[in-house]
Amino acid sequence: MHLLIMKKLIIISILSLFLFESYSQDKKRFYDEVFEEIEIKHDVVYGKNVTQAGVVQELVMDIYMPKNDTMQKRPLMIMAHGGYFIFGDKDSFSKECKFLAQSGYVAVSMNYRLIDVEGDSVMTPKYAVIDAVNDMKAAVRFFTKDAATENKFKINTDNIFVGGYSAGAITSLHYAYANTADDVLQMGGTELLKYVKENGGLEGNSGNEGFPSKIKGVVNIAGSLHSAKLLNKGEPALYSVHGTADVTVPYNKGLTGETLVETEGSGLIHKQAAKVGIKNLLHTLEDLDHSGFYFCDECPNEMRDFIGSVAGY
Repeated sequence: MHLLIMKKLIIISILSLFLFESYSQDKKRFYDEVFEEIEIKHDVVYGKNVTQAGVVQELVMDIYMPKNDTMQKRPLMIMAHGGYFIFGDKDSFSKECKFLAQSGYVAVSMNYRLIDVEGDSVMTPKYAVIDAVNDMKAAVRFFTKDAATENKFKINTDNIFVGGYSAGAITSLHYAYANTADDVLQMGGTELLKYVKENGGLEGNSGNEGFPSKIKGVVNIAGSLHSAKLLNKGEPALYSVHGTADVTVPYNKGLTGETLVETEGSGLIHKQAAKVGIKNLLHTLEDLDHSGFYFCDECPNEMRDFIGSVAGY
């Protein structure tokens, strides 16, 4: 009799411990690295399009996911590398994507079309922004298409985030906040609007047409916008990291990279975000330059926590 009672108590204790550990993991998910192992799908094709030089380019990305995950609807974070829109590769975000995947997110590092012509220093980089935004929208649509069809990646389409560093951040910001024909006119007049119309309109034609490209938030690492006034009420939430001594992309206002394009950076963008009621968090790195994020130990955790809070977890 006593042996039977002891067996029951042991079983109850084991079940209680299992439930506690499961609850603990669920509670920490999205805010802590709860998965030891991840799986990576390299060079997944999400679309194709033509570069400014007329070269057909296959568009690829790497997808990072927690291994043996049973969650059916997971938040998605798509990251785009920097490089002045003339160089760079998706491998540069492998560390951050692994970090997010271990925290329960599906994380993506994408390649996009780069400048491959000897253009001018004003319109050519503006065309490059449009191309990169269109490619990023195709990457988002790749996942909303999958969610509506095969559902291989188990994405929560209500919790899709985009972000990047430098040129990738500029891409993400214009994705989120330059989303009307009037916005395009502000960025580059009728010449830029003509380019947009000739290349698939505001959604672009880089792939997966007809599926949603809505996003919930943006991660901006040392990026800028044509104008902070592009932000309007009800648009995606924003987390930014930016050094005040950045001479490549202005923290407030100035020329961008080696172009003659003047843009407004995180300092002004977040003032506008607060003014129109967009949820936002700016991590200002005093006296640090364009690479400041990579010397900020707390920034990755802060970025992840902001995404988790916006996603509602």
